[in-house]
Amino acid sequence: MTDLEQQVSDGVPALPGPVRLDERVLGAGTGLRFALLVVLFLTSSARMASTIIDEWADPHHYAVGCALAAGADPDTDLQSLALATIRSGDAYETCVRRLDPGGPLWWSPLCVVGGLLLVAGVLYWLLPRWKERRGRVVPVEAVDADGEVRRVLAALVGATGLARAPRFVVAPAAATAGAVVFGRWRRHSVCLHGGLLARRHQDPEGFRAVVLHELAHVRNRDIDITYATVAIWRIYLVLVLPAYLVWTAMHLHVAWSSPVFGPSERVADGRDAALTAATVAFVYVARADILRTRELYADLDAVRWGAHTGGWHRQADRRPAAPGRGSAALASFVGLLRTHPTWEQRAASLADSRDLFRSSALTTFVTGATAAVAASQLSALLNLLSGPAWVTRLLSALIAGLIAAIPGVSLWRAVARAVLLRDRVPTGLGTGWWLGTGLACGELLTGSVSGERWLPSYWQVYTLLVVISIGVMCWTAQLAELAVRSWRGRTLRLALATGLIATWAVFGIWYAWWQTYGDLFATGWAFSRDAIRQALEHDLSGSAAGHEGVLSAIAAVLPLVLPLGTDRLLMWTAALLWALPLLAWARGPADGPPLWARRALTGARAAELDAEPRAVPLPSSRRVLLAAGPGTAAAWTSVVAVMLWMHSWQPSAHFSEVRLVVFLTCLAAALVCAMAVTAAVISATTSRLPLLTGLVSAGTAALAGLAAAFVLTSADGCLGPLNTFRSTCHWTPDALQPALTGLVVPLVLGLGVFVSAFAALLGMAATKAVRSLVRTAGGTTRRPRAEPILPPGRPTRQLSRARVRRAAALVVCLCATALTTAVSLPDGSEGPGRGTSLNQQNLAGPNTRRAASSPKVLALQTTAWLRLGGSSLTVRLTTSLIDITTALQDDRAFTDRSFAGDRIRPKCLDMVKAAQESRTYFPVPDPALQPLWSSLLSRAARDGADCSRSIVDGNLRLYKTTMKAVIDVAALQETVAERILADAAGR
Repeated sequence: MTDLEQQVSDGVPALPGPVRLDERVLGAGTGLRFALLVVLFLTSSARMASTIIDEWADPHHYAVGCALAAGADPDTDLQSLALATIRSGDAYETCVRRLDPGGPLWWSPLCVVGGLLLVAGVLYWLLPRWKERRGRVVPVEAVDADGEVRRVLAALVGATGLARAPRFVVAPAAATAGAVVFGRWRRHSVCLHGGLLARRHQDPEGFRAVVLHELAHVRNRDIDITYATVAIWRIYLVLVLPAYLVWTAMHLHVAWSSPVFGPSERVADGRDAALTAATVAFVYVARADILRTRELYADLDAVRWGAHTGGWHRQADRRPAAPGRGSAALASFVGLLRTHPTWEQRAASLADSRDLFRSSALTTFVTGATAAVAASQLSALLNLLSGPAWVTRLLSALIAGLIAAIPGVSLWRAVARAVLLRDRVPTGLGTGWWLGTGLACGELLTGSVSGERWLPSYWQVYTLLVVISIGVMCWTAQLAELAVRSWRGRTLRLALATGLIATWAVFGIWYAWWQTYGDLFATGWAFSRDAIRQALEHDLSGSAAGHEGVLSAIAAVLPLVLPLGTDRLLMWTAALLWALPLLAWARGPADGPPLWARRALTGARAAELDAEPRAVPLPSSRRVLLAAGPGTAAAWTSVVAVMLWMHSWQPSAHFSEVRLVVFLTCLAAALVCAMAVTAAVISATTSRLPLLTGLVSAGTAALAGLAAAFVLTSADGCLGPLNTFRSTCHWTPDALQPALTGLVVPLVLGLGVFVSAFAALLGMAATKAVRSLVRTAGGTTRRPRAEPILPPGRPTRQLSRARVRRAAALVVCLCATALTTAVSLPDGSEGPGRGTSLNQQNLAGPNTRRAASSPKVLALQTTAWLRLGGSSLTVRLTTSLIDITTALQDDRAFTDRSFAGDRIRPKCLDMVKAAQESRTYFPVPDPALQPLWSSLLSRAARDGADCSRSIVDGNLRLYKTTMKAVIDVAALQETVAERILADAAGR
């Protein structure tokens, strides 16, 4: 085995000699970062313009009024606001549609984005012409009478391999010895400064280096991306941002005058101002970093085409004396805003391009924060548009793809460099930490669930983003190492694309959950466990006696499990976590140095490329598959334990849905626990690629456990103490198969795999902590023994065993794929299903008492309640009661049936109708008054119906009893009305 093969297969101390890695071995990833900036520009502009337009189109704030009438308190958090509208049922939506039938101007964001792109396109088209006029450039022919300069330029263009030569112009007034390139699509111009032409004969190598550097920008298509971004950025700064700042100032001026809405509005406007400032800062820092990176790539390309490095080193040697600590900090900060790297940085990158293969902590943090802001704004705009669900999901997936791909490409590049140059392989921990921290900070800045507060009530929930990011990036780094060490072929880009698609899928499924459900937990727990349990007991047949604890546990975790457990994409993304690494292991290491590695390493000596390698090997596929053995045993044991426990509850009566749900839930929980323990133990005891090894072991154990469940449940009745539902012996594979595939398989192969991934991360962390303690105590940790990748001796037998292991791994992957396909794809048997008593009202706990608002807020709520419909309903109810009591003063009310039918019965029916309509309206804002209001409506509806029926039936006894009840209702109505008016007056 050659030395290069060892570089691909394992890591050992760095090679001596001029070994250099081609920075183009994988994509730079700057194009993705440019795309993210463009998305941020568009979403931010659409959000700002939509806010202004909606404010102008709805000056009365009908939605706010309906929310106040529903009992929303502007002084509380977003969860309280949402629960107020949920408890009101359909009343809130009915109120908004009745008062504002046109709804929000959903088309405004589309018009803003379209107009912004149109104006930016015009600016992009005109920028090169403006630059030419500003620099007063002339064609190169005007200063090159003998054509010598043009011949040199043509030779340089030929060296770059450009299919289309740019136009060369000269800026005679520019005295510097530099050049600049500008232009638009397929029309680029390289502007040579007059000072550069003047020094061409004195420094021909410098002239060549400058021109080749600018031609590298053309070859790398930096100009098109840069000028498109510049056009959108300038439109944003000139048109959108000033208008929004003016609107914010006016809104703040109004907010100061409101004693109730003022504090919350000031917080909201202050957070919006902070978000706008942070957006501008993020964009500027990210854009400057991207441009600096592109400059370094252009330098390397110029040197590759023959430019001499002396010019860069001469400029770097002119650096002044080292500044003091304060000046150095200031220079470092200013360097973040520079669009060009310093000469020292440029010279250093020519000597060692390692900085181009890794992403700094600031870059990763800004990427996460920028992506979070863009994703939050896009989600809000999509909710406003109310388009098809698949469009919303597609656009959200694209944003998630950008978030995952930008640090993912950086990790793949860093891993490839570390493996090929025998450096330390990155773990992905730092990348995941800074990405997750950026995402959390961006989410906090947007205030999507903060309501009218600076921070949500439980901001600690945002640490979930950090955990998700760390897990995804650690998995990406280990998958990249495995792929780099085993990939064959001419290029590594296919492996990169496959790995990034997997990273995109895994991160995307969880980020979609976060945007839809996860961030809501930052406002608190909005679900009622008792209500969910009661709904389960109502919907399922059979007695819940003896299973109360299990049903309570199901009710507690159902709000967490249900959104993801019903997603058919979850199993596919979970399968990628462990099946993709298993396939890479099954393929085995490369038999020799792959062509992509030979191309990537430049300057390596032939003797080094053919040296025999000896180093620490990766875990073999045999060890990975054998590691699943204890997990398989644990899975089988868990299935047997659940069936033994259920056997103790076996009834002598018929089948029970409650027992079935309890059995399936316990079975799924036991299998997930077995998987998690397997993943944690294997990852803690594996030194190389521990996360992947733990996941493969857990996934294999899951398949074995599901096979055990299928076999044992099919033989139910023949197993003695394991019999669960039947007492007669028959082989019935179809008995519980629909229940297993409908509930257990998705939970085990879906959520169970992700739980195992978290457990594997904990195992890795525990191992690292123990090793750190051992080193602190002065001990030494055991290092793996260095040995050849393919030890000598009996190669034929080893190859035969390797084929068997590959076949076994392939069978496991095929089984996982077949089972996932069978469960996730619709089978055509799905119907409308049986109804459920679960709904938003009882999930949110409708019986929980709302906290009383302050007198000022309660006055506003009650006023809105009265003005938006409550006043007319109470007037109708009061009028009906007054008319009935007035008619009762007539002597004929109890002696003349026709009089009662003409004068009293219609009013009784009006009272019933008013009570029924009041029930569909909002509850009264005062929680202390609501019981009286509910009692009033119930009694009015009941007594009104009894009144009508007694008159129709001629039942004098019922009629007299009802009239006494109506008089009591009238008295109660007077009391309730007085308290409502008192609340509205703030008394």
